[in-house]
Amino acid sequence: LVGTVKNEDARGVQIAIKKGEQFVPAGDIIDIHYDEVKPVKLTLSGGAYLEAKKAEAEADAATDPALRRTATTNAIKHYKETMAQMKPPHKYAARNFDYKVAVLTLRQAQGDPIAMKDAMARLDSFKTRYPNSWQINQIVPTLAQLQMDAKDFKGAIATYQEMADLEVFPVEVRRNAELMVVQVTVKSGDFKGAQKKLDDIEKKAAGNVPFLSRVKMTRAELLVGEKKIDQAVPILKQLIKDNKDAQIKAEAHNTLGECLFKSNRYSEAVWEFLYVDAVYNQDRNERAKALYYLWKTFEQLNNDERSKECRRMLMNDPQFQGSEWRLRASKEGS
Repeated sequence: LVGTVKNEDARGVQIAIKKGEQFVPAGDIIDIHYDEVKPVKLTLSGGAYLEAKKAEAEADAATDPALRRTATTNAIKHYKETMAQMKPPHKYAARNFDYKVAVLTLRQAQGDPIAMKDAMARLDSFKTRYPNSWQINQIVPTLAQLQMDAKDFKGAIATYQEMADLEVFPVEVRRNAELMVVQVTVKSGDFKGAQKKLDDIEKKAAGNVPFLSRVKMTRAELLVGEKKIDQAVPILKQLIKDNKDAQIKAEAHNTLGECLFKSNRYSEAVWEFLYVDAVYNQDRNERAKALYYLWKTFEQLNNDERSKECRRMLMNDPQFQGSEWRLRASKEGS
C-alpha cells in the first residue's frame, strides 16, 4: 500500500490512500517504508536511511555468512545514524528504526551467548518503551521464544501474560496470549498447571466458536507435551474436518504434522505441512513453521533437494524476518 500513515498502535496501522482510508492489522505488517524523513539527506532517495535499507536487503539476500554479517553490521550502523540525525524526530519512523536495530542486533547475535543476552535486553527494552506499537506483535513472541530456548519458562510465561493483560491489544490477541501462557506452561513440564489454566480459559470462551477451536488446539498440544500423541491426533483431525476458518486449519494441520513427525511417521507428516505451505498459507508464522518442518521432514525422507529448498525459502523470504522458526533454523544450521 502507498499512502500516508495516520496512526500506528498495537492493533495495526491506519493509512490514508487515494480512495479513502485503510486499516492494516498489526499481524499482517511486514515492514513500513517512510519516504519523508527529515532532514532531506536521510530520505530513501539518498543518505543514511537509504544505506540502511540497502544494507538490510543485502543481508537478507546474502548466502555467505561473512557477507551477511557485514551487511547486517552496516544496516545497524546506518539505522542508528538515521535515528541520531532525525530532526524533528518522526515518532513512528524513529520507533520502527529502533525496532529494526533490535531485530538486526538479534540476528547478529546468533551463536554468541553474551551478544544474545544484550540482544534480548534490547528486545525487552523495546517492549517496555513501546507497548502500544504494531511491532510489539513481533517483539513479544520473539522474546518469549528466546526465553524458552534458554529454558527460562518463567520469563516466557511472564512475557505472554504481560501481553494478555495489556488493554491496548484487541480481545482476540489477548486471548491468544493467554493460550500461549498455557503452551509455555506445557513446555515447562507443568501439565497440571497448564490443564488448570486451560480449563479457566475455556469457561471464558463459552459461545465463542472460533476461540473454542483454539482452546481445543491447545488441549491437543497439551496432550502432545504429555506424549499422548494418540489422544491428540483425533482432536486435530476433527478440528480440520469441522472448521472452515483457514487460520484454524493452518494451525491444526501444522500441529497434526508435528504429532506425526514426533511419532516418526514422516511420510504422513509431510502432507500436513504441505497443506499449510501450499493452501492455508495466509499466516506467515504458520507458513514459516510448515517450512521449518518440511525442511526437517524431507531430510528424514532422504529428499535432500526439497529439504534444502524449504530451508532456503524460510531463510531468504523477507516475510519471515523475525520469525521464531527462522531463528530456530538459523541456530540449527544448514
